[in-house]
Formats: sequence, structure tokens, C-alpha cells
Amino acid sequence: MAQVITITSGKGGVGKSTATANLSVGLAMQLEKIGKKVVAADFDIGLRNLDMLLGLENRIVYDVIDVMEGKCNLSQALINHKKTKNLYFLPASQTKDKTILDKDKVGKLIEALKAEFDYILIDSPAGIEGGFEHAILYADRALIVVTPEVSSVRDSDRVIGIIDAKSFKAQHNEQVEKYIIINRIKP
Repeated sequence: MAQVITITSGKGGVGKSTATANLSVGLAMQLEKIGKKVVAADFDIGLRNLDMLLGLENRIVYDVIDVMEGKCNLSQALINHKKTKNLYFLPASQTKDKTILDKDKVGKLIEALKAEFDYILIDSPAGIEGGFEHAILYADRALIVVTPEVSSVRDSDRVIGIIDAKSFKAQHNEQVEKYIIINRIKP
């Protein structure tokens, strides 16, 4: 059964995209031996960065919005990582805005990804608006990235509350597994 893991935070600039890139590459490398596939999906519509971190910025033809709007099929938008053969990338649109996302279209996209991949890592936009809500809606697990700053910690608490209230699992009296990643800590 495929796992949807959303990497999120309430505050920008804490390292969500870097965490998503590193986790997706590391997970894919570990799972390559047993034939499992990983996809990193960028849901930060309008502020695409995951492509650069994965070294795939020059290979984008179609994006997640093109798939949801039926301008291409999923396989046309997916980009296979050059070095990690069982890792794929689904880019965000850089020209659209996150208000274009629709709950039903996101649901269909996640189901299509689940049919093809064992692990789906979603790079969520910062904040608690619509783009964030779409990124956490179908999560089985959520990794909340925080930095040791009061504003980041407070925002992460709010994010956890929203996940517990608005995710598909929460609506069906189930729990989204939640984990905190503390980034940029100086012991």
C-alpha cells in the first residue's frame, strides 16, 4: 500500500524543500534494492524549487497543474532522476498560483500516484492557506520542519492542529502520523 508523506511547516525558509529532496533521494536509494518506487511531488505552486535541489530544472516540460487540467497524462509530467533510477519527480507550476488547486483533482492525482508508486513525498507550501491544505489532505504521515525560533515553533503547532482537523484521515476519525524535523539547530 502506497504511503503519502507530506513535508510541511507553518513558516517559509525552514528547509522543507531541502528536506524533501534529501529524504526522497535517500529513501529511493534504500528501496532500489527491493524494487520500490518513490516520487517527489512539488505542491509549492508558483514558487517551484524542488526541481533545482534534485538537479532536474532543465528537464521540465509539463507540471502538476498540466496533469490536473488534462493537458498531459501523468507519465508525461513525471521526470525520472538521472542517478537514482527508482526516483521520479512531479514539478509544480511556476506560472500558476496555488488557488488553481482543486480538492477533487488533487484526490485523483494522489490516487494515480498511489497506483504507480510506493512512496509519495509531497513538498508543501509554507503557511496554512489552500495550497497547504491540499498538500496535507491525503497525507498518511506528515513531517513538520521547524527551526529553533519562537515563530517557527508556534506556527508548527498551528500546522499540527490543522492536520488533525482537516486531513482526510482526521475526517474519518483516523490519525495522520506526525513527526517534527528540527532544522538548523546549534547544540
